[in-house]
Amino acid sequence: MAQYRMRLIIVAALLAACLLVIVGRLFTIQIVEGKKWVDKSIRQVQQRRIIPAKRGDIYDRRGRQLATSVPGRMALNLDMVGVEAGGQAVLQRVYPMGDVAGPVLGYIGRDGYGFDGIEYTFDHYLRGEDGWEMAHRDGKQRTYSKIGLPGKEPQDGSDVYLTIDLNLQKIVQSVLKQTVGALNAKGAMAIVMDPYTGKILAMANEPSFNPNVPLSFPLADRQNRCVSTVYEPGSTFKAITAAIALQEKMLNETDLIDGNNGVYEIYGQVIRDDSPQGMITFTRALAVSSNVCFAQAASGFTNDMFYRYSRDFGFGAKTGITLPGEEEGILHPVRSWSGRTRVTMAMGYEVSATFLQMMMAYASIVNGGVLLSPIIYEKIEKKNGTTVQSSEVRAVRQVMSAETAARLRRMMKVVVDSGTARHAAVQGLAVAGKTGTSRKPEAGGYSRTRHWSSFIGFIPVESPVLLCGIVIDEPTGATGGGAVAAPAFRKIMTQAIAHPELEFSDKVLRRGVIARDSAENRQIRVPKVTGRTRKTATAHLDSIKIGFMFVGDGDVIRHQTPAAGSFMGNWPGDIVLYTDERDFTADSTARVVPDGVGKDLRDAFNLFNTHGIPVYAVGGGVVKRQSIAAGELLTTSAVCTLYGSVRRK
Repeated sequence: MAQYRMRLIIVAALLAACLLVIVGRLFTIQIVEGKKWVDKSIRQVQQRRIIPAKRGDIYDRRGRQLATSVPGRMALNLDMVGVEAGGQAVLQRVYPMGDVAGPVLGYIGRDGYGFDGIEYTFDHYLRGEDGWEMAHRDGKQRTYSKIGLPGKEPQDGSDVYLTIDLNLQKIVQSVLKQTVGALNAKGAMAIVMDPYTGKILAMANEPSFNPNVPLSFPLADRQNRCVSTVYEPGSTFKAITAAIALQEKMLNETDLIDGNNGVYEIYGQVIRDDSPQGMITFTRALAVSSNVCFAQAASGFTNDMFYRYSRDFGFGAKTGITLPGEEEGILHPVRSWSGRTRVTMAMGYEVSATFLQMMMAYASIVNGGVLLSPIIYEKIEKKNGTTVQSSEVRAVRQVMSAETAARLRRMMKVVVDSGTARHAAVQGLAVAGKTGTSRKPEAGGYSRTRHWSSFIGFIPVESPVLLCGIVIDEPTGATGGGAVAAPAFRKIMTQAIAHPELEFSDKVLRRGVIARDSAENRQIRVPKVTGRTRKTATAHLDSIKIGFMFVGDGDVIRHQTPAAGSFMGNWPGDIVLYTDERDFTADSTARVVPDGVGKDLRDAFNLFNTHGIPVYAVGGGVVKRQSIAAGELLTTSAVCTLYGSVRRK
């Protein structure tokens, strides 16, 4: 009996010990580690889930969609985005126009960040801010939302509106593709822009790429070669050389230059013309693109002067466009120039540029001598319609006078009428421009078979509406810019004017009527509006029916192009009025104008500022003249312009 009792006690003790262990463990779990296990339980049934923000859309200048984001992830038929491969794909970023403006738009990487183009430049605005929510998960691992749990709503990205016009972009890309195919060329670039604002209306590369499937295209096709490729421009640079000669009064349009039967020797090397010339005018030398004549013209330049003008026209420096990958080009410092660099540069060699740099330099010829910064976007706008940021027309510097620019435009018209660019002519319109052909460098010199062929032109001559340039990379067969690129210009301009949804036809016809009435135009003298406020200048110019545009956000007009006293018949468009933030009308005290002539421009500038007189500087070096004579009593609403002897870098 005692034996059974002992066994019972032992069993009871073991059970009591087990119970004690269980109770102890439960106490530890429930009391000591209770919070830990509650949190773990919650984590098993609740999950913090990221709610991605909807990436902002990209639109053309008329609000037509170029890029959009699909909310969440959904299947999309590849045919919808212009991809030839069949089947289904899961996409978050969609480019409805396929390869239209692909290199300009860029694309999205796997991490959701923008790669290249607009997607990269404006990634911060387009991305928005992701939100989050707490989601429940049941025993079958199904996730569902539950009211009352903490979370944060996503903030959708802002939309970007470009200056690109979808219809014009399609025209340009179609013509480029046809041209490259017909010439069996390596590729091509084209830009169409408004020369008065610097706004890019079309920017195309051929071959292009489809940003819906970027990895299906080589890296070279994804780059925007208009800003990233550097090339020697060849004879299109002769327009710059001509501008310098005219501005410095070294040559005028009718001066005779000896073409020397197409041969010119300098520093032991021979410069030749494809079409030998005898004694011809400077205008004719530009029309036939005579290397010999332009080499002689540049012989009269000093190295420092040629370098300064080249810098002023924007060579050797980025244009400042809001696109990634822009190159500076190559403009060697004077100390590294050889004896023949000056004459070689005059023909567009020993200087390299991006295509956009060339276009901006030509825009200054068209708009009256003002180098502008290019603009690729109009505005950035939140989904609620609030404007986050907008572009502004920005003048970099005055590179030549309005008179010089007008004379050069008329010279460039002869290039199309009877020179190397006859194939650029558009029926019924006055067209001007310049052709260019340059050999590509290779080991030991320049290639005889690989070329850059180009044409940059504008329409119409007297009141330009559009500036358009084309560069063909390694055409086969004919290589001259007049035979290769000029026809593409004609096709683009003809289609742009004829397109029913583009406004260029009305502008061309309206300005064409004004241009034909040149006798009346010559009787309209440009009034002086510098120093006036926007309001008074607007009222005055409206009363005499002269078109104008403002540049800048100030209330007072600091500078005008063309200058007061010019005739509207010599000006291609509206008067450009540059404003400043300072309001000089606030002080009613009149001041005596000091004498700045003969002084260093910096010293003269300081002298005028000391006297409290608003001053605008053109050029650099020593002051050659001033717009208001020394000793004259100046009202506070007027601005004095100082003209330097040389151009600034």
